[in-house]
Amino acid sequence: MLMVVTLVTQSILAQETTIEDVFKMKMTHSLISRGDNYPNFKSNLNGVRYLLTALHKNIPITDFQQKMKFSDEKMDSIIDALIKRNYLHKINGVYKPTLFIADSTDGAMLYKYAKPISKEIVKQVEKSISSIKKDFSETSMYQKQGFEHWSFFLLSNVLLDNWQINSVEEHFLKVKERPLRHGKYYYNSLQQLQGKVEPFGIYGNQVGNVSVYGNNRDIVNVTETDNVILENDYQIINKIASDFLPNLLKVLEKNRKYAEKVYKKTGYSNEITFNEFFIWWYHFIYTQSTNMMADKNLLKLPKDGNFAYR
Repeated sequence: MLMVVTLVTQSILAQETTIEDVFKMKMTHSLISRGDNYPNFKSNLNGVRYLLTALHKNIPITDFQQKMKFSDEKMDSIIDALIKRNYLHKINGVYKPTLFIADSTDGAMLYKYAKPISKEIVKQVEKSISSIKKDFSETSMYQKQGFEHWSFFLLSNVLLDNWQINSVEEHFLKVKERPLRHGKYYYNSLQQLQGKVEPFGIYGNQVGNVSVYGNNRDIVNVTETDNVILENDYQIINKIASDFLPNLLKVLEKNRKYAEKVYKKTGYSNEITFNEFFIWWYHFIYTQSTNMMADKNLLKLPKDGNFAYR
């Protein structure tokens, strides 16, 4: 059955946003990177976050300049610095950010358009859940704490996020290197904070002596956890992720044309590459899939939004 989804162009919504609205937003950077690939300057210096957000919302540079009371020379120096760092470029004679930017309106829209893909991913998990549980039952993790305890970590982080993100980049987006910015390779975004949890409630992985998966990681201050993954367990987890990957890629490939349509209709095609758009939209998709799985009692969400492990 063919599903028809009505798409609202972002340019219409952008007209409702003023420079005053932008300065009221709390925008925060999120990166997808590895190793020493990270920004080499402070993104909040000279109101850069507000500038990039304003340009994303089709607000003229002059509005930002007047708000900040910057001279033409000062404004030119900021623009030049952003262009050199590949944070800004010109599209059809208009300055646009090169990074993914989403305010509350964008976020609601992206979740809306993610639903068809998210639902299909959940269906694939439901089809695979028996074999996933069977493989997981061979781990010491299962013997000690059971499937439900690990279900959020396993069905979200392992099946969809940290264990799969590189494969999504390589096999769906067909790229081996992340975008180059000032000699570093990383995906970059500005997303609006609205509540106590991370932007749009998106789940992410933070690796350390004690790693944390969740969407409320700023509150975490743990130096020890009983959630221990042994070497043999990692081998089984890797197998679970590897076995599920073809199902995930099948869903994404099936929806490629739909994703490209969303990319164009939301206006992101006027700013950033499809790869830069999709890798961030994928975070909305797997987060929505995770919450759908929780609604279906396939997994149990942590009360504080976080799951620590080592």
